[in-house]
Amino acid sequence: MDIVVAVPKSEYENFAKEVEEIKQDPELQKVWTLSRIPKELKLGSRMYFVYDGRVAYSVRVTNIKKDSAIKCETTGRTWGGRCQVFGDDLREEQGPEMRGFQGFRYRRW
Repeated sequence: MDIVVAVPKSEYENFAKEVEEIKQDPELQKVWTLSRIPKELKLGSRMYFVYDGRVAYSVRVTNIKKDSAIKCETTGRTWGGRCQVFGDDLREEQGPEMRGFQGFRYRRW
C-alpha cells in the first residue's frame, strides 16, 4: 500500500537539492527516515511527498531497512531511525492539496 509523507518546511531547500540531483542522476535513490515501520508498505509501492501544500513528488519503494542509518550525499548529514525507505523512479505529481503532518499516512485518493 502506498504511503504519504510531508517534507518539513525546514527541509524544503535540501529536499529541492536532492530532487535536482536525482533528476540529473537517476541511479541515485531518495531515502526517507520514519520513526515507525509502515506495516502495509511493500516493495514496489509508491511513497508520495507533500511539499509546499500539495502532493508534489513520488518514488517507487525499492528497499525498507529497519534500525539503520545512512549518510545523505547531498547534505552530508547522517540520518538514522526505526525505518528507512529507499526509492527510485522519481516522478513529479499533480496530487491533491494537503497540509503538512508528522509521520506517514496511507494514500487515500
